[in-house]
Amino acid sequence: MPEEREGAGAWAPGRRRFLGGVAAFGGTAAFGSALALGGTEQQQARAEAPHGGPARPLALTHATLIAAPGAQPPRPGMTVLVRDGRIAAVGRTADVPEPPDARVVDLRGKYVIPGLIAVHVSGGGAGADGLSEGSAAQLSGVTTVAGPGSPPVDGSPALWPGSVEARDGAAARRAVRRAAAGGAAFVGVHPRLSRTAYHALAEEARIRRIPYGGHCPDAVPLAEASDAGHRIVEHLYALLLATSTRDEEIRHGLARIDARPGRYRDWLRQIRRLEWTAVRSYYPDRADRLFDRLAANATWVAPSLAAHRSLEDQEGDREEDRGEDRKTGTPYLRGIRAHRLHLVAELHRRGVPVLAGSTHADGLHEEMEQLAGAGLGAAEALRAATAGPARALGLADETGTVEPGKAADLVVLDADPLRDITAVRRIASVVVRGRLITE
Repeated sequence: MPEEREGAGAWAPGRRRFLGGVAAFGGTAAFGSALALGGTEQQQARAEAPHGGPARPLALTHATLIAAPGAQPPRPGMTVLVRDGRIAAVGRTADVPEPPDARVVDLRGKYVIPGLIAVHVSGGGAGADGLSEGSAAQLSGVTTVAGPGSPPVDGSPALWPGSVEARDGAAARRAVRRAAAGGAAFVGVHPRLSRTAYHALAEEARIRRIPYGGHCPDAVPLAEASDAGHRIVEHLYALLLATSTRDEEIRHGLARIDARPGRYRDWLRQIRRLEWTAVRSYYPDRADRLFDRLAANATWVAPSLAAHRSLEDQEGDREEDRGEDRKTGTPYLRGIRAHRLHLVAELHRRGVPVLAGSTHADGLHEEMEQLAGAGLGAAEALRAATAGPARALGLADETGTVEPGKAADLVVLDADPLRDITAVRRIASVVVRGRLITE
């Protein structure tokens, strides 16, 4: 992927605000809705060092280092030196001296990548799954779970339980002010927000200097949302609509959907036929113009391919349980799935930055695999779960790559993920804020 360009959607949130919606597994900071690990950092340090003193330095030697996936080539024979939860030095093993008191781990034949970042853009918080010492999420390589840290803002009725219903512009502005006052990382947007309320939210977000992202509302054209500063677009519904020659017809169909309070999956099922209409009326020239606009505005896209597939598979299972023919509608579902992959490939080709969004480790692994297969390739798919979300969420100076001064969040793999992205599942150990964790 070309270097992401700064544009109308660029922002630089403060450190406190970002961590309002993030659970940093090392426990160095976690505010707002975030959940920290069990036990204080001092207790964890004492567990590693005698007499309650500082934790020993950690030297990972002779590793093949993939420090910045998609931006730098892998480097064999490298050492990563960790001290006090931070990366102290990175260099060839022959050139980086090991401190006398260091814990030295020889990683010949192993691969070191940055810790994975699990992002859920429009959900209600940081995501609580696996936020405990030695948890499944940690052991799956996820070192940061990020969410907005405040309830998503939707229209009425709201599709997601616990959402803020903004019936008008004034209510949307109040929701932004509450999110900003509570230290949220960003404001999550859901699909039933009206056009008037959406633009009020966007204006208030600019005033409060807090980003917003999530669904592009059904009533707002995607290009318009991107121009307004929509930082991250979650899912591909809006892209399907915006690249169709029948967009007005589809938009009227969306407005007629029977949206019931808290029934997000019902809404998903009802839009499936409209998605198929969009697929059959796809217009490549229109898509190219839109994607160029998204790239110019630095609008990120989180396709959520794995989440779509999971929901659709569950829907098929329920149909079977009810005695219905699961094969009903399969041709158009296959067509929609194939078109989603095509859209991801085109986004990448036109320079639109893509994120691997998921709330849990298994979904994140599957999302990377889907992105790689869609045309990003292994390096860019890995970037979409490391440096990409760190940059999109304003934490590029803290995590996302392996560099001196950054948090020591690392994953040690048994195989090369650049040759086969499924190697992200072959985890030997994880380093979280400088602590080496193994099963």
